[in-house]
Amino acid sequence: MRIALAALAVFCATAGAARAQVLVIPERDLAFGLLTPGSPTTVAPADVIRSAQLRVEGRGTFQVSFQLPSSLTSVTGQQIPLVFGAAAATVTIRRRVTAFDPVMTTSFRLTPGNDEAVINLGGEALPSPGQTAGSYTATIVVMIIQTGT
Repeated sequence: MRIALAALAVFCATAGAARAQVLVIPERDLAFGLLTPGSPTTVAPADVIRSAQLRVEGRGTFQVSFQLPSSLTSVTGQQIPLVFGAAAATVTIRRRVTAFDPVMTTSFRLTPGNDEAVINLGGEALPSPGQTAGSYTATIVVMIIQTGT
């Protein structure tokens, strides 16, 4: 038996006293795909198909933080636990990749010539051996705050 698609939607919010235009562009959701009961499934932040990805364009100093769910939930209330490890997120600026713990807030700086950051998020789904088949989802909230120019 396999469990149907498990996906996480990524929502973005921006705030701050920006002097220049800042864009936050969600590019894809975190998707675990088909899960097998009793078999943990890990999505690495470097996974170009299944990891969540968003792009920040602009200049200044930014903080990124996540509100992470503890589980995926089906419409009937069944749950699949989720784990986000200490290196489950990355921020990439001009091919320089920095891993960080998505439970913690991290900062990065965008400058002229380096005015784009890509943030990726992975995680691990832990379906139980008797997990019921179905569609499971959860919401991740991503907060991007410009703290300086």
